[in-house]
Amino acid sequence: MTEHIELEEEEFDARFSGQTIRRLIGLLRPYTLWVIGFLATVMMVSGLDSYFTYLSARMVDEGIIAKNWELLVQIVEQYAGLVLIQAVAVFGFIWLAGLLGERIRYDLRQKLFNHLQQLSLTYYNRMPVGWIISRVTSDTDRVAELVTWGLLDVTWSSFNIITALFFMSRISWQLTVIVMAIVPIIIVVATLFQRKIIVQYREVRKVNSKITGAYNETITGVRVIKALDREEANLREFGKLT
Repeated sequence: MTEHIELEEEEFDARFSGQTIRRLIGLLRPYTLWVIGFLATVMMVSGLDSYFTYLSARMVDEGIIAKNWELLVQIVEQYAGLVLIQAVAVFGFIWLAGLLGERIRYDLRQKLFNHLQQLSLTYYNRMPVGWIISRVTSDTDRVAELVTWGLLDVTWSSFNIITALFFMSRISWQLTVIVMAIVPIIIVVATLFQRKIIVQYREVRKVNSKITGAYNETITGVRVIKALDREEANLREFGKLT
């Protein structure tokens, strides 16, 4: 079990490198067209979010304050039409994200299963079955979520910031400059929090891995546990993990 624990710690302490990012992107290559559609719908929704703010400003300034009711009606109609388009785009990227996530999850587990068939008997004598099952199930889920919903968050946030700055400058460039002045502070604070969050997240994943491994080990060895009357001992060991 000592080798098992050390291997887990080595894995969770590994740094997120450029090579890791390239490998993650490689998972999406077989589904290039789906990824393009996914990114296009995400950027459309993100851009419309910023444009709605600009339309709201026009409603107030050019419609209500200027008492130009005809223009106000036109803007409202445009707003309503874009809301419908955005709703379709939201459905599109959620559907594509789910589809990509399941495909990547399937591909990862298929590759892992094929790889497990090629490993030596020594590996299986050294590694607990529960630990292996945890890698194949729980960790592949996390990777699939990172590749799909993580890509969504990055694309959405980046495009939303760019389009928001554009429309903000159209409304008031002075206020835009003031907002931009506090961006460095936000970046510093976010970086500090990110370091702490990553440490805590890895610790959570580590504990989750141990719990999942113990759970699978208990299920696969339940006959031996019953035969040796080790129920209470197993409960105590499991309690230490949680």
